[in-house]
Amino acid sequence: MLTDLVKARYPKSIQLRDGTSVTIRPMVSNDERSLLSFFRAIPPEDRLFLKDDVSKADVISTWCRNLDYERILPIVAEAKGELVADATLHRRQTGWMRHVARVRVVIAPAYRGKGLGTVLINELTAIAEETDLEKMEVQLMVDQDTAISAFRSLNFSPVAVFPEYVKDISGKRHDLMVLVRDLTPREEIETSY
Repeated sequence: MLTDLVKARYPKSIQLRDGTSVTIRPMVSNDERSLLSFFRAIPPEDRLFLKDDVSKADVISTWCRNLDYERILPIVAEAKGELVADATLHRRQTGWMRHVARVRVVIAPAYRGKGLGTVLINELTAIAEETDLEKMEVQLMVDQDTAISAFRSLNFSPVAVFPEYVKDISGKRHDLMVLVRDLTPREEIETSY
């Protein structure tokens, strides 16, 4: 079902607040090299907050070889022939959390503060609303003030903090915050980029 939604929605061209043109589309297996370059260009201090060591070629290769839009839907933003953002919607097919999707978003520093994060989260939300999903969650380290603020502005509410629950890729412990957005009833978010 997600595969059909993706084919119907993308590619999509949008303009960011500063006038930059960006194309939103699903990630494909041929994106491996571009995706690795994108993640390696993310500053090391930002990569500390990511769940996987995305600077490793084998991590990105595994993602690109095992694409399954029904389980993990990755969408990317492309500008001037380069990937500038990656956003994913993770969902379980069965079990007691099958109605909840997890969201992850990474944006190149040069494209932050231009509305691209809002665009990507709204895209994932619109897709989720066309499925049987009822909730979206994001897991962030409490140190990620800007990301927490951005998700809160898009109707994600903090529901839990787990003290010293996660370790960044350097091994340092951090508190984990979980924010949730209820998809029922449908919520409208301002989409001025």
